[in-house]
Amino acid sequence: MPEHLRALVMVLALGSVVWLLARPAITKVVSLETFARWRALWYVTTLTWFLSPNFWVYVGIMTVVLIRVSRRETQIFGLYLLLLVVAPASSTQIPGFGLINYFFEINHYRFLALVLLLPYAWQLSKRPETIRFFRSPVDGFVVGYLVLNSLLAFRFGNFTSDARSALMMWIDFFLPYYVASRSIRDAEGFRHALVGLLLGGVLLSVMAVVEVLRSWKLYDASATALGLNPFGIYKLRGGFIRPSVTVIESIVLGYTIVVATGAYLYLQSLVDKKAWRLVGWVVLATGILASLSRGPWVGAGILFVVFVLTSPRPLKRLTQTVLVSSCAFLVMSMTPSGQKIIDLLPLVGSAEQGNVDYRADLLTVSRPVIERNLLFGSTDFWDAPELQVMRQGEGIIDIVNSYLGVALQAGIVGLFLYTGMFVGALVVLMRGMRWARRAENSDALLLGRALFASVVTVMLMIFTLSSILLVPTTYFALLGICCAYALWMQPQRRPDLWAARV
Repeated sequence: MPEHLRALVMVLALGSVVWLLARPAITKVVSLETFARWRALWYVTTLTWFLSPNFWVYVGIMTVVLIRVSRRETQIFGLYLLLLVVAPASSTQIPGFGLINYFFEINHYRFLALVLLLPYAWQLSKRPETIRFFRSPVDGFVVGYLVLNSLLAFRFGNFTSDARSALMMWIDFFLPYYVASRSIRDAEGFRHALVGLLLGGVLLSVMAVVEVLRSWKLYDASATALGLNPFGIYKLRGGFIRPSVTVIESIVLGYTIVVATGAYLYLQSLVDKKAWRLVGWVVLATGILASLSRGPWVGAGILFVVFVLTSPRPLKRLTQTVLVSSCAFLVMSMTPSGQKIIDLLPLVGSAEQGNVDYRADLLTVSRPVIERNLLFGSTDFWDAPELQVMRQGEGIIDIVNSYLGVALQAGIVGLFLYTGMFVGALVVLMRGMRWARRAENSDALLLGRALFASVVTVMLMIFTLSSILLVPTTYFALLGICCAYALWMQPQRRPDLWAARV
């Protein structure tokens, strides 16, 4: 049996276990009909990805399926977030049929944005009840950042290529932000969006653990079977294979699961049985651990600390968190496998310190490059002599810092707009949380705390992570959810929407 078919059997088996065990808890948050529809779409998408003879057959089948589903789906954005992680982002070019070389590259993420989000965004823009744009400071920073980078894209001198790059930014980043910020209008919308994030994170977690235990990347062979370039190589850390599942890079995998964990900080409150809540925590924690990536490990700790600090009794809860973490650290240190994991931890671990040194050196050598093109960055920063010492064995310079990447390419103006998106989100979240406290609405306040902790965590994680693959798509979606929270928590916009719990 071909490898991709053997992988399909494993993926279906693991997915079936997740859907079976998740059903009692998730149906406390969304309706049984929604759960069944999303589960069916996961199976259809997975089967189509693995069994299609080529990528264009996959695109054709899924286009028909998603158009039919979108006509009945009331919470498009939650479904979109779930489907993002169902297939890898391996890409191919849409041929230009003699007019141009090619139109643009298409991958699973961009395909979902075009088929699910673009028509829905058009509908939202025509509805009179849709909140107009620029009603939130986050709107201004997002548009400003994308406009600046669209203009800077034309510095390369090839109009067709530059226009293509500018257009793709709006499809990849603006659409998730716009649909999230304007389509979520009540508690149900937030819960569906966060459930989509959570289910995706749980599926990734289970499959990541299996990839580590069996030293087998489940989705690698499927890309080759579809006629796409294989998207990764087997990398080891501490004697374990670094998993990727559908997101190609292990650090991106850990980042995605951490964001899903932020959603669970709120959703767990809607699940009445303690055992179900505990299973969710175990699965997500195991998935983060299985990513074998320091950034997400630290990010998970920051997520909990920030969430605890925004609680009514932060000191007591923070003490409890420290005690539990210390006990877990002690137990891990008593086993050989646990000691391997401890060796990978930052500060206390000793394994692969070269990665930590690389990030520190990158900050140092990039400083003069940024100063030479301070306002708007440059297109040829890769060729700067200072950066050549950072060229790795693969012949690349890995800018493993999203803020640094923005500063090099778009200067301090771009960096101001970029950081402004996140800071603006934190400001509007604090405003929304203040309104929730005044209304004595604990449900809305809990959601605000979970979103606030998630944004802070993302801001810190991308300091050691490039904005590649699913990373920017996820944080633009998260920023859109934060914007929606602030807009619909305004006192004049009926805070009674938050009164009922599922």
